[in-house]
Amino acid sequence: MPKVAIYCRLSIEDKDKGKNDASASIRNQKDMLREYCRERDWEIFDIYVDDGYSGIDRSRPEFNRLLRDCGKGDIDIVLCKDQSRFSRDTVVIEQFINDKFLEWGIRFIGVADNADTDSESYSTMRLFTSAYNEMYVKDISSKIRRTLAYKREQGQFIASFAPYGYQIDPDDRHHLIIDEETAPVVRQIFEMYVGGAGYRAIVMKLNADGIASPSEYKRRKGSKYVNQNAELSSAKGLWTQSTIARILSNEIYTGTLVQGKSHSLSYKNKKRRKTNQADWVRVPDTHEPVIDVETWGRTQARLKSHARVGKRSQELSPLSGKVRCAVCGRPMKRSVYYNKSRTIKYYNMQCAAYKNGAMNCSNKTCISGLVLEGNVLAELNSIVEKYCQTDKIRFEDIYSEQLKQLEAELLKLSERHSSAEKRLLSMYKDKLDGAVSDEDYAIFRKGLRDEEQELSARIAETRQNIGKCRQLIRDTGEQRSVIEKYTHFDKLDRNIADEFIDYVEVGEPDESGEREIHIHWKL
Repeated sequence: MPKVAIYCRLSIEDKDKGKNDASASIRNQKDMLREYCRERDWEIFDIYVDDGYSGIDRSRPEFNRLLRDCGKGDIDIVLCKDQSRFSRDTVVIEQFINDKFLEWGIRFIGVADNADTDSESYSTMRLFTSAYNEMYVKDISSKIRRTLAYKREQGQFIASFAPYGYQIDPDDRHHLIIDEETAPVVRQIFEMYVGGAGYRAIVMKLNADGIASPSEYKRRKGSKYVNQNAELSSAKGLWTQSTIARILSNEIYTGTLVQGKSHSLSYKNKKRRKTNQADWVRVPDTHEPVIDVETWGRTQARLKSHARVGKRSQELSPLSGKVRCAVCGRPMKRSVYYNKSRTIKYYNMQCAAYKNGAMNCSNKTCISGLVLEGNVLAELNSIVEKYCQTDKIRFEDIYSEQLKQLEAELLKLSERHSSAEKRLLSMYKDKLDGAVSDEDYAIFRKGLRDEEQELSARIAETRQNIGKCRQLIRDTGEQRSVIEKYTHFDKLDRNIADEFIDYVEVGEPDESGEREIHIHWKL
């Protein structure tokens, strides 16, 4: 008895046809295909459903789960209402139905359009069906683009989520209205900046006052909005300088709707590409402004006068992307500056958790990038010099020292993780005893959960590095040929750093101003 995978899909355009189109509903697709299996006494292995996905979309979750199960050999027949439910992309049709499925011994059946890979006529019919399906998607995509372009030109808001400070009008989803809860925060940001405050001062003030960041505010309101940058950020829901910068440069707060800043590459490729500023669609007076024109003008004038050096400099520092904070494990970010005559360029590095304004790391002090480069260069030359003088360098000695540092770090991380668990248990007991309110406990638990997750990730990474280090100790034969290419380095450059350095950890300074620097070599 063959094992059958039933695949059902309903796209957004199908939903728009109305409730009377019963054949397009997920429920009716399931009923039709179940009955088809019962009549033939076929076993249903599983039912896969993608609701609200276009047939051209290759990232459909259930579609990809179906393909994984097919690749495992669990399925004999893939059954759909018709071929277009499986995909409207001719490349996907050819790749799977007419290639991989044959290789895996899987039969494809589309009931409504008589598509059957066991049929001799299918190879001829599929060419016309695939071409028609792709033309259909292309036509739909073109119509949607024209509709959205018209709405932008008419000053209609077409995004799914309102910018911070506004909300979508419940009576007209293409119109923005003031969010009375967050608009005062936007005004405060502009007023502070015009008054002379910098990004950091604004961030510190908002975080100190306990004001939720835009992404955190949307989350608390139950919004489905997801900011990928915020999810990956070290700020953990706090305000950051980049958030302030985006708000201060967003003209929407003047009542002018600015849209069309990016576009998808094609109807097949949904990646976004930035549009030239001259091609943005700007429609004034579409909604109530949060700030006046004068405040906007003064803000933009100050932004232009304080353009940062780093944005104009495309040159990577030798250690770019390789420096981490030894306290929290996050990257250390670079700030570039010049002397008064602009003849000498310097740069500092600071923990991202502190630099972006989140302030949730004790490693606050900057370290000179040139000083850090000097330390790395000196240690590297020390290793090279030792080898050149004795010709008996023992790489395992370097790895053994590195292994000790990693094991010590793992011990500290494990102790911090255990401490976090004990604090959570203690707080839970206080909650049961009534010493702590449910609200305070919930806040405390979230903070500790975040800390536990972060520590667990660092523990896993450290254990992985320990394993690599032990492997290097066991096998050091090939490393000698790398270092033999060099004798002495006068300057640290990007090529040398990539050749020799995995990453560098910078600790916080002690009372005398000294700080530990751990270099993790690739040697």
